[in-house]
Parts: sequence; structure tokens; C-alpha cells
Amino acid sequence: MNPQVRPVSGVEIGKAIPNQGYVTPLISGSPPPGAGAGAKVTTKFFGGTMKPLYAAPALLLALAACSVLEPRDDVPASEEVSSTAAPPSVAATSVAMPAGPYELTTQSGAQISFTLPTPATDPAVAAIEAYRVKIGAAPVSYLVAEVDNRGGTAPVDLYAVSASDAEGRQFTFSTVADVIHSWGPTYSYDFKWRMGDGRAVDEAVGTELKREAGDLSNSTINKVDSAGRATIVLASTDVELPAKFADVTVQPSGMGGEEQARPANLFEGQRVQ
Repeated sequence: MNPQVRPVSGVEIGKAIPNQGYVTPLISGSPPPGAGAGAKVTTKFFGGTMKPLYAAPALLLALAACSVLEPRDDVPASEEVSSTAAPPSVAATSVAMPAGPYELTTQSGAQISFTLPTPATDPAVAAIEAYRVKIGAAPVSYLVAEVDNRGGTAPVDLYAVSASDAEGRQFTFSTVADVIHSWGPTYSYDFKWRMGDGRAVDEAVGTELKREAGDLSNSTINKVDSAGRATIVLASTDVELPAKFADVTVQPSGMGGEEQARPANLFEGQRVQ
């Protein structure tokens, strides 16, 4: 018996296998009793002696399945398809952030709300706006923030609110006391009272305007202790504000880090562009 050598199940027929002799192809024959219907006969040489081995159909199917599922070395890992791919997530709706009411809860638990920008007719800025008109200073934009720190664990020192548009232009609101101070008057090196725009005023007028400016500045606050509530007024020299913003941030701890504010009417599922 000298059958033709050929590969079977990935093993090169006719190649010596340690302690097993040579592998030969499948040879038809009658299976022994108990081998099961459809059993195939395969033959191996052990030390030169040919001995038949019997494999049931179920075993052959299992072996075939194993060879099909065996990974290929020539397929890059990047091309393998995962059978447990994550389902696509539901995309949130992108929205622009319009001018209007904003709010945030700080990391320390304080509630801050404001209108960006706040109209100059707001009662909280009435006295400041009247003083600006009186001395003829340039218009400003206001931001009135309501701070509720009753649930906060640290003081709020509302130093600034910054907003930017889609083109990257930034608009910063800082303490209104800084703006009042910039309006003047100040006593200059030439021993004259001068307004912020350089106009000279006589001593009596300059002294009175300085007193009024001091009273306004002293009436404004920027710090709210824990368990407290207060209204804080900020101002910006930018008066041409956009109708929509790309980003609005708050510095609730003096010169500390910024925290994001969101429109008060931003519903769940929306996100900032």
C-alpha cells in the first residue's frame, strides 16, 4: 500500500512526526462497531506499522470549525472587526448661546445668575449710569449678577465674566468700581482735577465728583461669604456686543480658575457649538 501523500488538516502528509511515524491520507474502509454511522477511517504509520484510526462525524465537524475560526497571521489587527462594537451614541443638538439670562453652580456650590448684557435701565445700575451721564463719560455695558451662596462651601469673589464669539473676539466684564475710577476725576501732576478723558475741571467740581465716585465705588461689592446672598455689578467698555456667544466663563474666586456658564433656558440634550 503506497497511497499518494497530500496535506490533511494543515499537516503535511508524509512528514515525519516525533514518536508518531508518518501521516497518510484518509482511506475508505468500514468503521468498527460503535464508531458511529458515517465514521471515516484514517491511517497513520507508527514505527513502520500501519494502524487505522477512526473519527466520528461530530469530531470531524468540531475540528473543521476550529480550523475556520483560527485567526490569520496575515490580517493586520487594525482590519479585524470587533463583534462587541459599541452602539452609536445619540448626537446632542448643537446650539449657539444667545445674549440673555445665564446661570451656573460653582464648584463650591454657589448659585450665580445674570443677564448678558444687563440693560442700563436696570435698577441695580441706575445710580452708576446717572453718574456716567452727568460727567459725560463714554457708554459701557453692564452685567448684574445675583449670587446665592447659602449652599456654598467657600466665599464668592466675582472678579470677572468673559464672553467670546465665534470669531474669537473676547468681551470682559470686571468690577464696576474699576470703570468708575477710570471715569475720574483725578488730581493730576499739574495740580489740576482732570476727568478720565483729560478734561480739566475746577477744584470745587473735581472734589465733588471725586466724592460721588468714591461713594458709588464703596456701595458696590464683589465678595459674598458662605451662607450669604448679594447683587454684584460688573461692567465692560465694550458696547458692541454680538447677539450670540460661543463661550461664557465666570471667575467666581477672584483671580482663580474659570467656570463655564450656560444659558438659563438651555434644555437637556443641547450642547454649545
